[in-house]
Amino acid sequence: MARKNPPQAFMSSYAPRLRLYQNSLLAPVIQPQNVIPQARTTKRGTTAINYAEDGYDDDFDDNVQGIWRDWMGKPKRALTESQLQIQPALPLTLIPIRIDLNIPSFRPEAPLPTPANAREFGINEDLTAYKQPEATPEFRLKDAFLWNLHEALLTPDQFAKTFVDELDFPNDRKVVLVMEIAKQIRTQLEEYAGVALHPFFDPDNNAVTDGPAAKPAGAALSRGESSTPMPTNGLTPAPTNGTKEVSPMPGVNSVTATAEPAAPHDILNPDDTYRCIINLTINLQNHLYNDKFEWSLLHPPGLAEHFAKVTCADLGLSGEWVVAMTHAIYEAVLRAKKDVFDQQSLLPGSGEVDNDAAEGAEAGWRYEPEHLADEWEPKVEILSKEEIEKREGDRERQIRRMRRETARFSSTANIAPQSDYFNQQVAEEQPMGRGERSKKKKRFRSLSPSGRDTPDTGFGGQGGGLQEWERQNWRCAHCKVWGSAVWAVRDGPSGARVSWDLLFWLCGICADFLMQTLCNNCGLLYERDKKLPPWNKDLYSHDRAFGTR
Repeated sequence: MARKNPPQAFMSSYAPRLRLYQNSLLAPVIQPQNVIPQARTTKRGTTAINYAEDGYDDDFDDNVQGIWRDWMGKPKRALTESQLQIQPALPLTLIPIRIDLNIPSFRPEAPLPTPANAREFGINEDLTAYKQPEATPEFRLKDAFLWNLHEALLTPDQFAKTFVDELDFPNDRKVVLVMEIAKQIRTQLEEYAGVALHPFFDPDNNAVTDGPAAKPAGAALSRGESSTPMPTNGLTPAPTNGTKEVSPMPGVNSVTATAEPAAPHDILNPDDTYRCIINLTINLQNHLYNDKFEWSLLHPPGLAEHFAKVTCADLGLSGEWVVAMTHAIYEAVLRAKKDVFDQQSLLPGSGEVDNDAAEGAEAGWRYEPEHLADEWEPKVEILSKEEIEKREGDRERQIRRMRRETARFSSTANIAPQSDYFNQQVAEEQPMGRGERSKKKKRFRSLSPSGRDTPDTGFGGQGGGLQEWERQNWRCAHCKVWGSAVWAVRDGPSGARVSWDLLFWLCGICADFLMQTLCNNCGLLYERDKKLPPWNKDLYSHDRAFGTR
């Protein structure tokens, strides 16, 4: 039985501080003003300075009233040691996730609930802790982080619920916000999965050794009879405990050591065959960061994080820039990989010599001391209010452009769509002569998966995905995770997944048997090990689909 973890704290000022102070996570939406207020001036036309204002407000500690909610006192979700073993058995594939939501104005709840017997104990109900604050302005929620594509211990629904609870949004909007955040995470996982799991950029790290396996050496009785050789420098012979020769004992195996080169995919020497030029443009609050550098598409996990930490430390940037820079690098790398697949050519920037020569001739680098390698230098600019509004307009246009390119960037662009009973895909190569219409009608009424040309489930394709209306009732046959928390499904021991249009014609028992498909994590381990992992058996059996039950 899993133990219940006690709550960490009973009050928190995290959400009030986010609404009160300036930050990049929850920023208020300021409507543009047409009339610009004039600054106070003196008789000579100079700007009046108010010496009573202190420009160093950070020197004074402002006490923010903490809040208490019901979810703070509840025990957290605990897992057993056996259940925690499922995550190390899965690979690590980091996917950049971006959350962007508009939060309408709302009125937060009172920081502390008024006790039922407040008058009996003489508690003043007019205190600030028991009064409901004023309405907040409209906020824009923007967050960027990395998500493991093979995450097995945390679902997007659970992450979104914890995220919304910590930001203290009103209860009547929590369900909608949780479903929207989980949908954005799941959609981006589906889009990037086809590129991140492509065999071209997914090297095999399993080292295969030739020859029979070495047998373990037997136990030695003394140092002179030990099978482990002692270190020697070639000048002084190794001591032999007074004996010139070592008499071998029966049952002791000899040990031989051979030197072999390290694996080609070592984390200290990553494969940098595929390089590209990355242009980063990051905007946080009123700061703009621009940088240009060369990066390898086969970088190991953790390299982008280390690069971001060192760069932010050199430039004096705060900790939130580390996450934003890491996210931007992962996103740029995945887009460069997608361009390689679409264009079937070299990486962007490879083979180009930017030397400012006439007609693109290779004339070597020009030596200009003032502007030498100026574009390769990281720059941080402080934007004005007008520049921020201009960039917001460019951002809206970029979002509309990205929505039009979603179909092209999606991992299901080159995969045949899944056909069903009500949506038949008719190929153009099929003949349209006499009698073909009746044959097509017979094929249309076929209930066989092969007759309906049902595609196989893939690692990131639409054939391995779920429709939105399927997620409400689908569950993994092994770990019992809901369909709203997975981005792809795989075949299980019961066979291939059957479309829902066929399940409508079958009884309940047969339908339940044919729905025995697995989530991506369970299916990956079943395909690799030929058996289901026992650690995550019924891991999510007690959970319910958020917003559907």
